[in-house]
Amino acid sequence: MNAPHRITRNVLVDAAIDYVMSLHLDAPWETNGQGQIIVNPPIGLLHAKRAEKISTTIRDALPEWHIWPEVGLHTSDGVKAPDLSVAAPDFEERIDERGFLLSAPNLCVEVMSPSNSWEEMRHKTLLYLAAGAKEVWVCDGAGEIHFFDGSGQRAESRLIPKMPKKID
Repeated sequence: MNAPHRITRNVLVDAAIDYVMSLHLDAPWETNGQGQIIVNPPIGLLHAKRAEKISTTIRDALPEWHIWPEVGLHTSDGVKAPDLSVAAPDFEERIDERGFLLSAPNLCVEVMSPSNSWEEMRHKTLLYLAAGAKEVWVCDGAGEIHFFDGSGQRAESRLIPKMPKKID
């Protein structure tokens, strides 16, 4: 089971979340640690297909695990929403009153969109690992999957060693 990670709640972030939820936005959004709201453009079809292929591969390899798309996750820099959050059956689902995770599941997956930079992905990778993720995968614009854990970038996933390194 993953060790519980304590994220100190930030009143600015909580206020931003309350505000953006009152707007009933029909767009993906996140916050940063200063309580600023970051509205993301809708994902494209290629992004969606890659997320689906990754999800299907994970489901085939780890059939008992839970795969949740775009679930809010409290981090030390606000609330983020990985494209896929993947939790082992024994993952302790600690959530806030809005249903956002208070600690990261075993695996967080990001699929890069044209609007994403590697600097942003490196930052999110560190946030997810600090929040308790054992691994973070980043699928880049070419469909190549990069695997990270607490020791840095890896050649392959420890959770799914036979995970393809490229998704078309």
